[in-house]
Amino acid sequence: MNIVQENTGELTAILKVQLTPQDYQEKVEKALKDLQKKAQMPGFRPGKVPMGMVKKLYGKSVLAEEVNKVLIDSVYDYVKEKEIKILGNPLPDHEKAAQIDWDNQSDFEFYYEIGLSPEIDIVLSDDIEVEYHKIKVQDSIVDDTIKDIQRRYGSMMSPEVSEKEDVLNGEFAEIDGEGNVIEDGLKHKSNLYIQYLKDDETKEKLTGIKAGDSVKLDLVKAIENEAEMASTLGVKKEELDQYGKNYEFTLERISRIQPAELNEELYKKVAPDKELKDEKEFREFISEQLSKQYQADADKHFKNEAVKTLVDKANLSIPEDFLKRWLIETNKDNKEITPEHVENEFKSFSDSFKWQLIENHLIKEHKIEVKHEEVSEHLKNFMRQQMAQYGQPDPDDETLNDFVKRIASNQEELKKVYDQLFEVKVMNLLKENLKLKEKEVNFDEFVNEMTEKYKNQSQSQQ
Repeated sequence: MNIVQENTGELTAILKVQLTPQDYQEKVEKALKDLQKKAQMPGFRPGKVPMGMVKKLYGKSVLAEEVNKVLIDSVYDYVKEKEIKILGNPLPDHEKAAQIDWDNQSDFEFYYEIGLSPEIDIVLSDDIEVEYHKIKVQDSIVDDTIKDIQRRYGSMMSPEVSEKEDVLNGEFAEIDGEGNVIEDGLKHKSNLYIQYLKDDETKEKLTGIKAGDSVKLDLVKAIENEAEMASTLGVKKEELDQYGKNYEFTLERISRIQPAELNEELYKKVAPDKELKDEKEFREFISEQLSKQYQADADKHFKNEAVKTLVDKANLSIPEDFLKRWLIETNKDNKEITPEHVENEFKSFSDSFKWQLIENHLIKEHKIEVKHEEVSEHLKNFMRQQMAQYGQPDPDDETLNDFVKRIASNQEELKKVYDQLFEVKVMNLLKENLKLKEKEVNFDEFVNEMTEKYKNQSQSQQ
């Protein structure tokens, strides 16, 4: 076997692969013998078909298959041995391969085009400035969050008179235009969540009533959509047109959540690993948690801006024509990936490809790695947080270890965790080494700014 690399451009090359019988013959003969053992043909016992007949029937296809296997292995071994940094995968020259005479040739030449990775020379420093939003949490959002927590950990009670945040359980009875119950009309017992109704007038009607009271309702006005209305009446959505929109609702029972008190018992449920003593400390904890949630969105924007900045600064050249052909070749079974689609979307793909090269360079340069112990601890913390979210006690070591083993046994899920932790480390690397142009905003201001920004970008691209 002989492989020769011929550069065809600054970032492209051709690999010419020459094969002789000694490279593939042994594999071909073994494959034919295996076929002979399995072959069945009239007049011969299973496995006793003469080799001459096996070769006549299968020789050409077996030769092509085994040569192809040798080709693939040899090309990738060559790339690895020579430490060639390639982009995408080697593309075979199908036109030249189609000219091979499999009946008469024994020596073969194959050609593969490869794209070469550009040299990357970029250093993270505070000379590179990137906008960074710091999200401040408004007191009103902390208040609303604490109220929601109090309700979530509250207890259920059944008061006598309804209020605007109650759940009402009762019976719906279909009525006619004069407000009389239709004898054979639809009747169904269900719940109504007053605060989630869309009509203020209906909310007023249902507030201040007690068990046994009846209220006439227009459900089209009261309920958000047809699917919810069908669920409330216990019918299928497509059956709604068989019934009217007006109903008499007779209240049977009121359910109300009694909010949990702000005390150490609640603080322990919400933050089992903290020692929160009073409402002030609890508010600070909630504010900190909200800040982390909101900051995660701001960090995503920072990452996008940092990527754009670094891609522009690196000014990498890539073999565009090769990559376009590679995209089409590797997605030939996908009808949506047409040459026109690749051409239109190539700028986005190109930037993504360049960032991948830069990111891999930074990971290697800064020796970023994710260790097994980090993955294990991340999964354990995730489970602890999930249990705490639903008011469950901290799981014991055996439960945590079983959870880690279960995730680790699923390669796809495990890869997601590794990718997530790599993402965090790359993010921290960018934050620590770039100059952050900080801008403090509340979350609503941040959302409005991002909405306007991406709206303008979308319009400019049209």
